[in-house]
Amino acid sequence: MSDDRPVNLALRYTRLFETAQDGILLLSYPQGLIEDANPYILKLTGYTKLELVGKELWEIGVIADKNKALEAFQTIIQSGFVRYDNIDLLTKGGQHLAVEFVCNSYPVNGDVVIQCNIRDISARKAAEEALQAEQARSIARLTEIIASLSNVIAARDSYTAGHQQRVAHLASAIAVHLGMSASDIEGLRMACLVHDIGKISIPAEILAKPGLLTPLEVALLRGHVQAGFDILKPLNFPWPIAMFVLQHHERLDGSGYPNALRNEEICLQARVMAVADTVEAMASNRPYRPSKGLDAALKYVSDEGGRLFDQSVVDACVKLFQEGYSFPDLSVELYGELNRGR
Repeated sequence: MSDDRPVNLALRYTRLFETAQDGILLLSYPQGLIEDANPYILKLTGYTKLELVGKELWEIGVIADKNKALEAFQTIIQSGFVRYDNIDLLTKGGQHLAVEFVCNSYPVNGDVVIQCNIRDISARKAAEEALQAEQARSIARLTEIIASLSNVIAARDSYTAGHQQRVAHLASAIAVHLGMSASDIEGLRMACLVHDIGKISIPAEILAKPGLLTPLEVALLRGHVQAGFDILKPLNFPWPIAMFVLQHHERLDGSGYPNALRNEEICLQARVMAVADTVEAMASNRPYRPSKGLDAALKYVSDEGGRLFDQSVVDACVKLFQEGYSFPDLSVELYGELNRGR
């Protein structure tokens, strides 16, 4: 009995070629002329097989950019493989489609075959763009919420409001220095702008008390992080802002509050906020004490780097001031400037 496996494999490949839901082109090697095209690519491009056979890729717009098509073919000849996750295809009717393009060369019965697979991703790309647009609208709405919450604090305690804005500015600069992504920096900035929102639950006379606080008053004041978490948690931000706020008084050695977290248990955003918060608070006047000065603030976080504060965050903060960073003038409506600038 003769071995009919090669025939069966050929039939199977022919079936796959004819029924595939990706476009497939077979090219001659090394000329790069189209030798065969499956039904899906004909439907996708609007060409007949007769119109495709004998043509090069750039001639029919399978890769709309001629230079890109020629570059792709040279890459195939040199390395046997080329891939574009998102490239423009031009149909016979002049329509531009986003496609994924993958091309391989491989030996078949002593010859070399070049096979190009083309997948239409235009619907997926449109859906991704629609999602990005919706996310942008959501972030705009959430930004308005953050502004409203910040205004609530400003109306009750101008010191806290200005503190939050300056912390947001410094923390964002530190985050840039650390190489955090634009999205992570935006989440950190928003968290900083409301990191003391929980202080609306604290009696005003405690917030502005000129002398030392009693143990009970200290306990009430420390409760602002949990209160802030409870206020922010129901809001559906793209970032865990409530968690950043909850952790911004935690310290690496476990001496912070409210949960005595240690080291990597504290998220990076909260570690950045802790340094920015401490430096701004020490460097600014408060109703209950004068400023301790920027030099003293930077010395304190430097001395406690690696014990209380993340050393890399401290180093970035100190370097910023060495390079000329200064807190912004809030008289120029910082919140609006920050909101527009990042």
